[in-house]
Amino acid sequence: MRGGTIADQVGYIVSMSGIDGKIVALQRRIAPELVDTIVLRYVILRSVGHLQPVGRRVLAASIGRTEREVRREERILRQAGLLTVSPQGIRLSRDGEDILAELVEYVACLSGAGALEDYLMQEYGLRRAIVVPGDSDVDASVKKEMARSGARLLQELVMDGDVVAVTGGTTMAELAAVAPSTAHRVPRNLTVVPARGGLGEDVEKQADTVAAALAKQLGGSYRLLNLPDDLGPELLASITSEPRTREVLQLIRQARVVVHGVGTAAEMARRRNLSAQEIDRMLQLGAVGEAFGYYFDAQGEVVYTTSSLGLRLAELASIECVICVGGGSSKGEALSAVLRNGFSHFVVTDEGAASRARQLTAAKS
Repeated sequence: MRGGTIADQVGYIVSMSGIDGKIVALQRRIAPELVDTIVLRYVILRSVGHLQPVGRRVLAASIGRTEREVRREERILRQAGLLTVSPQGIRLSRDGEDILAELVEYVACLSGAGALEDYLMQEYGLRRAIVVPGDSDVDASVKKEMARSGARLLQELVMDGDVVAVTGGTTMAELAAVAPSTAHRVPRNLTVVPARGGLGEDVEKQADTVAAALAKQLGGSYRLLNLPDDLGPELLASITSEPRTREVLQLIRQARVVVHGVGTAAEMARRRNLSAQEIDRMLQLGAVGEAFGYYFDAQGEVVYTTSSLGLRLAELASIECVICVGGGSSKGEALSAVLRNGFSHFVVTDEGAASRARQLTAAKS
């Protein structure tokens, strides 16, 4: 990092505080308006980073602010050397990229996301929780940052010789897309596989596609199932006896690291093409969240299952690292239900989902 830049100064502040909770608490108490300003400018930098080049109108709409507010903050950030403006739109400068990377953890503490991380680890017995500031239901850049955080965590955990299993969905597809590429280095001795079959959704969201994209970024190889996940029991038994499929399924069960998303029960039931009667029955049983073809109630108990090609719930207990990635306030209850089952060791989520999960816990106590 270049000496004397604004990014250096912010990095110094962050390192000196060590993201110290006492210092952050004092800042929030003595200058709450400054905290709001820092968080807003961080959100602007983050959104520009994901959308660049971007116009003020689109930027304002993406973060739910007026053009007037964005223009004022953009001018200040531009004068600070963090943004550049051209006829094509607004972009991050090199200093802007540096300072954005430095601010992530600091802003998480300022916004209260750090306290949410502590809550999630204690409430659900997790090894680590990462909470991205914001709500991906209302700000698309939050989902991108959540995916980026998930990709960084995966990079920390994966080792040569690993088998990595991934599920499908929009968040998983985003994670594969933003994972830092190591393909230019020496190819790694690891294999990425789909944790389950496809769900008949957009091709880029299917587990097979995510596995192939992630393998390319990680510099490893991949094996695919090329089969739908919602096969009937008889057809499922027939297909899984085929040698190639059986070989891939055996490889999937050797995974040391699993990365999965989380969905609401009703959403996932529709994606699996369940009948209206099946959905009604499942919801009557209290299902609120889904993972791996299992539907969980608010206590984390399995209340409904569907045939699924790939990892089964009982098999997750023997897997060393299971990472859950998903957010948005609308998925807070689903996230809580899935985490309460206890098979996930790590979670990457956002303030919207984490806050909702904490509210639900508080309401029960």
